[in-house]
Amino acid sequence: MTIENHDCALDAAKGEPDIPDVAFSLTTEFGIGTANVATTSTRPTVSAISATTAVSAMAAAPEPPAASASTPAPEFAAPAAADDHAAEDRAAEMRRSAEELVTAITDLLLPTAPPDWQQLRMGFSVTVAAVSGDAVFLVDDEPLAAEIPTAAVELVQALRMVTVRPDGSAWWHVTVVRDRTGTPRCEFGYGDVAFPVERLLPTAAYRADLEHFSRERLPVWLAGRLRVEDDAQQLPRVLARARLDRAPATPVPFLTAPTVWARWATVAAAAVAIGTEWGPRLLGSTAAFEGTDGSGSTLHLLPRGRAVLSGGLWNAPELAAAYNDGAPVPEYYAGVPDWLDGAALNHRAFTAQLSFCYWWDGTGWSSGQSPAPTTIGAAIPGLWTPATVVDVVCGVLGASASRPAVADLVAAAESGSVTRELATAAFTTDEDTDVPGAWSQLAVAGLTR
Repeated sequence: MTIENHDCALDAAKGEPDIPDVAFSLTTEFGIGTANVATTSTRPTVSAISATTAVSAMAAAPEPPAASASTPAPEFAAPAAADDHAAEDRAAEMRRSAEELVTAITDLLLPTAPPDWQQLRMGFSVTVAAVSGDAVFLVDDEPLAAEIPTAAVELVQALRMVTVRPDGSAWWHVTVVRDRTGTPRCEFGYGDVAFPVERLLPTAAYRADLEHFSRERLPVWLAGRLRVEDDAQQLPRVLARARLDRAPATPVPFLTAPTVWARWATVAAAAVAIGTEWGPRLLGSTAAFEGTDGSGSTLHLLPRGRAVLSGGLWNAPELAAAYNDGAPVPEYYAGVPDWLDGAALNHRAFTAQLSFCYWWDGTGWSSGQSPAPTTIGAAIPGLWTPATVVDVVCGVLGASASRPAVADLVAAAESGSVTRELATAAFTTDEDTDVPGAWSQLAVAGLTR
């Protein structure tokens, strides 16, 4: 595969932005199962590795949300007025009730704890219509699944009721952690950022919950799912309408698809090398990226040199305005060619969370009413220039990475001529680095010889 470098496209894209210092960082995350009945639990995916979003090399990328998908338990602070003693008393009582309930919930599982347990972790997704949850004890840092008694589920529902915010909103997910020594602690997720798919309850459960705990504004991920369920944004209908309208597409200045593919694959190889399950991946003819903030995208290679880059930002302002303020939904598929269908689109297209779509016809990119590529940095790997990719890969691999070796690798990837020697020199930073896995990503991408 011969890949040309077209960094001249940067002139049209206003240059390369500043690059954050954060790369992939490994932290273990407690996985939450789904679709469990209230009185049962299933083995969670406790070995999942989470990571911060890959270094973004795109201009005007949105800042990550101030609160994560699971935000700390709120402070039930009283109003500032010194004479509002009644409000202070209510806040204090609410805090005490929450602490007592969390302790009671974990107490119910302790009789079944293994002798040498170190920590108990529980997670629940909750609405008025459905509850799912799972629990594990950690023993020598290894998870051991635990059954959740019905009484614990009932207490979780009570915990939700006593922690309703003053504005009337209730959380949809809670994580409870109790160490062998120390008091239990919990984190509440109000859905500001999309929950991982495995944490989601059926859409109907959220719809029922909103009837009891209404919200002035809905997060994009939920509003989109509700619109699809209402048939307002079902993908086949949207694509069919776009083809009938026959509106013209707009040329998009961006790197060539082969260049994007090569750089994406190089960052994906680094992600595999350090063992993170987040970030970019090469899956056959599809390059995928999922950031920890809920943004993500895919690049699909198609026959005859065509490609489709599509995905969504977790907080896309255009979708937020459309779903909450009545603004028109952008015509992302205006001018869509007949060779582009749902099979080539990111999964967000099926839940009305897609906020950009560009298609490559072999010579250039086009789109409907998608924003400029310089605005989608949080949803794709950092790939604006070879130097950007080197920065990202070195940041991922850590301080022991050889910048000259990584630069040689990036150059070889863009010409489709990566050798095992180049890959070994770039990715061998310590004994735990998965060099064969990194090589496999480059080989799947067709960049090796």
